[in-house]
Amino acid sequence: MNNKLPYSALFLAATLSTNVIAEEVPSVQSKILNGQSAAGLASNLLPWQAAILTVPTTIGKNVISGCGAVIISEHWAVTAAHCTDSASIGDTLVAGLSYIPQGQSIDDIPSQYKFTIERKIQHENYYSSGSDNLQPGDADYDIAVLKITESLLSVAKPIKVATTEEQNQANTQFVNTWNANGYSQGNLIASGWGKMAPSYKSANELQVVKLGGIPISQCNSGYKVTSNSHLVCADSNNPAIKKDACAGDSGGPLIWQNPDKTGDSDFGLRLMGVTNSGPNCAKKNAGYEGYESNGLYTELASYRNWIEGKTGLTLDNIATANFEHDPFKLVREDEHVNTGGSSGGSVPLSALLGLSLIGLLRRKH
Repeated sequence: MNNKLPYSALFLAATLSTNVIAEEVPSVQSKILNGQSAAGLASNLLPWQAAILTVPTTIGKNVISGCGAVIISEHWAVTAAHCTDSASIGDTLVAGLSYIPQGQSIDDIPSQYKFTIERKIQHENYYSSGSDNLQPGDADYDIAVLKITESLLSVAKPIKVATTEEQNQANTQFVNTWNANGYSQGNLIASGWGKMAPSYKSANELQVVKLGGIPISQCNSGYKVTSNSHLVCADSNNPAIKKDACAGDSGGPLIWQNPDKTGDSDFGLRLMGVTNSGPNCAKKNAGYEGYESNGLYTELASYRNWIEGKTGLTLDNIATANFEHDPFKLVREDEHVNTGGSSGGSVPLSALLGLSLIGLLRRKH
């Protein structure tokens, strides 16, 4: 996400904080908004997860995970188109790791987990206004594929892209399960190394969070949906706890589970979307009015033909992976939440700057 502040403001945000009293929230540890460490749940929990590193700086060669990506075959990954727009996003993909040392030298990442991005192919109809706040049309066609030089199968496993039939099945599930005013079934999982509360710095440990799918007709995103918009809407599956993807999670996976395929070797896990855009996490977590909007994810079922045309893949012919763990059984459901704590406390000043700029934001770093 491009939350650009003057250097003076960035300095102040790093050194000052202010107390903000907000509504009571669950007494759980905040991650990418109340997610969990993937490695803390199981090793190799999300073997399809990848990260695109930023370009090393000239001083210290420091890098961070600038965007997420998802492995869909031996040599191809998918991400958001806006992740390939920025000159700060480099040509190194990291896969097979849950720990990425943010702000360290690229040499600190073992070579077997670093892969060369040979080509970045944006959707030809993708257009960005360049605004930090999402403008009409900015979220449409937000998809890109990445050609990787080396085989990814040495450390990672691809996940199947949801079909149109599975997307329709999921849409029906969302209609039947979404409850904006109470607990809903957690039927989607998002993950990434994006900024996490309370510091809103990029995470070293891969974070994972369970969300509820929202019918697009009920989506409160503030984004004008047209016939060109192929999006999945999601948010916390319990209004008592704020959960979301954040800046730096763009391009990462949104996973759904086909209930008819849970007995398969891949547990019926499907890549339903890649993280597109959403509200500022710091302000959403602090309870600011105007920042309670839902998150948007590019719906991949609508782009299967495009993916196949650009990659030469036949998605139906990719072998079903043998995953070790079913994340839907391990990631916290949050059906019952302890709301004994209060969210009043120290909030970084960066969460308070630019309050007039209310809008949907990109989620790249």
